[in-house]
Amino acid sequence: MKKKSLFFLAILCQLMIYANNRTTKSIYIDSSISELSVPTENSNIQTYHLFSHGKSGELFIDNQWMNVSEIALKFKNQLNEKTELYIYGCNFAQGEKGIAAVKYLEKTLNVKVSASTNITGIDGDWNLEMGNGKNGLKLPNFKGNLQLDMEHYLNPMIAGKYSDDSTITEEYIYLSTPSATDITVQMNYASGTGFPIVRVTTLVTGGTTVTNNTGSFTFKNSTPVRLQFVASTTGNPVILPGSSPITRPLNTAGTIISGSTAGLKFTSTGNFYVNYRARSTPQAGSVLTKGTAALGTEFRWGGSPIEFATTIPETGNMLSIMATDANTDIRIDNIKAGTKFINGAGGLAPTPLVGPFNITLQKGQSFILYAPAANNVLSSQDTGWLGAKIFATKNIAVTVGGLMQQGNASNDRDLGFDQLVPVNRLGLEHIVMQGNGGAREKVIVVSTVANTKVYVNNNTTMPFATLANAGDYTIIPSSSFNSSKNMRVEVSSPAYVFLKIYGSDANNTNSLMFIPPLNCFGEKSVDLIPDATKIGNFEYTSTQLVVLAATIGNPAVAVPPVVKQNGTVLNYTGTIGDVTGNLNWKSYRYNLSGMSNVSVTSQGAIQAEIFGANANAGFGGYYSGFGDAPSYVISESDTFGFLCPGNGILSVATSSGTYQWYKNNNPISGATTNVYSVPATDPANTTYYVKITFPGGCVISSNQVTSEVCPCTKPGVGGTPDAFTKMGISIRDKRTTADWPKDIPNGFIAMEANNKGFVITRIASPETAIMSPVIGMLVYDTTKDCLKLYNGTSWNCIEPTCN
Repeated sequence: MKKKSLFFLAILCQLMIYANNRTTKSIYIDSSISELSVPTENSNIQTYHLFSHGKSGELFIDNQWMNVSEIALKFKNQLNEKTELYIYGCNFAQGEKGIAAVKYLEKTLNVKVSASTNITGIDGDWNLEMGNGKNGLKLPNFKGNLQLDMEHYLNPMIAGKYSDDSTITEEYIYLSTPSATDITVQMNYASGTGFPIVRVTTLVTGGTTVTNNTGSFTFKNSTPVRLQFVASTTGNPVILPGSSPITRPLNTAGTIISGSTAGLKFTSTGNFYVNYRARSTPQAGSVLTKGTAALGTEFRWGGSPIEFATTIPETGNMLSIMATDANTDIRIDNIKAGTKFINGAGGLAPTPLVGPFNITLQKGQSFILYAPAANNVLSSQDTGWLGAKIFATKNIAVTVGGLMQQGNASNDRDLGFDQLVPVNRLGLEHIVMQGNGGAREKVIVVSTVANTKVYVNNNTTMPFATLANAGDYTIIPSSSFNSSKNMRVEVSSPAYVFLKIYGSDANNTNSLMFIPPLNCFGEKSVDLIPDATKIGNFEYTSTQLVVLAATIGNPAVAVPPVVKQNGTVLNYTGTIGDVTGNLNWKSYRYNLSGMSNVSVTSQGAIQAEIFGANANAGFGGYYSGFGDAPSYVISESDTFGFLCPGNGILSVATSSGTYQWYKNNNPISGATTNVYSVPATDPANTTYYVKITFPGGCVISSNQVTSEVCPCTKPGVGGTPDAFTKMGISIRDKRTTADWPKDIPNGFIAMEANNKGFVITRIASPETAIMSPVIGMLVYDTTKDCLKLYNGTSWNCIEPTCN
C-alpha cells in the first residue's frame, strides 16, 4: 500500500460546547468540537492532526477566529518536518480568500496543502476538493450538523423620511433557535465591540419584559425573544427609527457610517435566527438575516424598479454594504449614467455617482447608496441602479430594497428589503410562490453573466428573455404563475431572482423577497418563527405561511411537512400545489392567527415564505437554508490492497437518498443500496460508481473506481526446501552467517538490520537517474509510485503475481 508522510488539518463549521483542548504530539482538538472522536491508531509520529471549526480562510481556535497568519504562527513549531497539510472541513479553501489562505500556508510552512471548499465531516464525508493529496485519514462520522448559522449580520438602512407614519415608527429584532436547551447569543455593534441597550420580551403566554444592557441573551426553542432599542435603563425610552443602530438618518447616505454605533453582529455557540421587523400604521416590513451564507465578495444590486411616476418623496431604492474585516476595498460599477444618489456630506440634494466608484471600509463600517425617485416623472432614478456590480476584497454583507418601495400605483408604497447572498451562492432553478397580490405581483431576474437565458415553468427551449449583459434584468408578470400560485424560473447562468409580493389585494401592501435557488441539501426544518403574525404588539390578521417541500422517493411522493402553531399541528388549506416543470417539489399553504410561534419540519429540504397584511400595511419574509451539496467517495474493502473482480466490496456513506450503481456507465440491475460487491465474473479494468438521488430530485455522483487484474496465488510448497536465496541486502557491519543469504531457503530477496528500520532510497526514474546499476539494486520510483528492482537488464516494478 502506498504511504506518505502527511500533516492533516480538519476543520468543521459549527461551534459546539466548550471544553478543554485535547493536545498530544500528533493531535490537537479544539475545545469547540470536543464531541469529535479521533482513533489514535490512525496517527503516528510523522503526522499532526488539528481539529477546529472553520470558514473561508479562517479557523476557530481557543475561542476566537484566527486568520491565516495567526494560524501559521500558532502551529509553526508543531509542523516542523511535516510534508503535507490536509485541511478538511467547512469552506476553508472556498473563494478567493480561501485559495489565498492555502497558498500562504504552503509558502509559510513549506508543506503541500489539500483543503475543502464545502461542508466536511457530516455523514463521514472527509473529502478534499482542492489539492492532490491521496491519503485521507479514516475518521468516524461526526454527528454535528455542520451548516447551522451561528453568526448573523444586520446592516444599517436608510429611509427617505422618519417624521411620521410615512415610513416606520416601530422596529424590533426577533431571536429564535431550534435548540431545546438554552443558548446564549451575543449582540454587538458591527465593529465587534459595544452594544445597544434593548428591551427584551419573552414571546410566550405571560412572558416577561426586562431591560438588557449587556448585549447577551439566553433563550431556547420554547422561549424566543423580541428586542426593542431603548435609550437607557431608566424609564426605558424607546429609540425611534432614524436614530437606532439599524435605521440611520438620511444625511448619512453616501458617507462612511461608523461600526461603533450602527449595524449589528450576532454570535453564538448554537444555531439561531435573526429577524428584523418594522412597522407604522400604514407600513410594515421584515427581513431575515442569512448568517454566514450572506457574506461574500461579489454581489449585484437587485430589487424592484419604480414603474409609475410618483410625487411621494420618500420612495426610493437603497444599497447597504457592511464590511466584516479591516481595510476592505469596495468597487461599485455598472450604474447607468445620470443616476443620482443622496450625498449626506454635501447636503440632501441627489447628485450623480460617477462610476466606477471606489471606497475603503474598516471592520464594521457601512456605506449606503440611496437613489430617491424623481418627482412625478419617470427617469434613470427608477432603474439606473438595478444590476450594479459590487465587488469587495474581503467579505461584506449586503442589504437591498427600501424603507419605502413603490407599490402597484404611483403613490402607493410600503417597506420592501432583503439581505442578499453573494454571486457564488446563486443557482439555476427557482420556484417562486405567489402571495395575495394577484396580478400585482411580479418576478425580477438580474443576470450576473452575459447572455443569460431565462426560462419560465416547463418551457425549456424558448426563453422568456435573454439578458445580453451582466447586470441586465427582466420582469416576469404574474400571469406566469400557475393555478397553484407557483412559478418555476430557470436561468442558464447564475442570477438573482426577486419577488415583489403583496400581503393582500391592496396596492400598498407590497414587500420584496430574494428567492434562493432550489437546494435539495438545504434545511429540513424552520424552527422557530416567533410571534409570526405580529410586529411588536400589532397583529396582521391576514398572515399566511407557504412551504415548498421536496417530494420523497422514486417515483416522487408528496409528503406534507409538519407545521405546528404553538405546538398544535396545522392542516394545509386547499390542495397540494404543483410546480409546472418540476414534479419533485410541492407547495402547501397555511393560515396563521393569534400568538403564533410556528415550526416547520419535513422529510426533505424545504423553503418557507411568510407574508401578511392588515389594511394598508403588508410584510413578508423568506426562510431558506443554503446547504452545500455533499460529496460521496467510494470506500473499498479488498484482499490485495486494490480492487479486483471477486475480491472487492464498494460502499458509500448512508443518506436519505436512493442509490443506483453503474458499471461502465450502465446501471447495474438490483444494485440499489449503498454497498456493492464486485462479482468474480466481471472482467478487469471495469469502472464502477454510484448515483444518489435525493428528495427534491438532486442527483450526486460518486467518484469512479476501476478494477485491476487479480493476482494469481497458490498454496506454498511443503516438504524439504530445494532452492536457496541468491540476493540479500544488509545494513549490518557483517553477515549474520557465513553463508547468508544462501542459508535462507526458497527466498527471492533477504533483508536484514540490527535495530534500525530499513529505508529504501526514493528516486525518480532510476532508469535515467542511476548511470551504472548493479543487479539486485532496489529503489522506490517516485515517478511510478512503486518499488523497483534491477534484474541486471532492466528496472521493473515489483507486483503481485503467481508464486
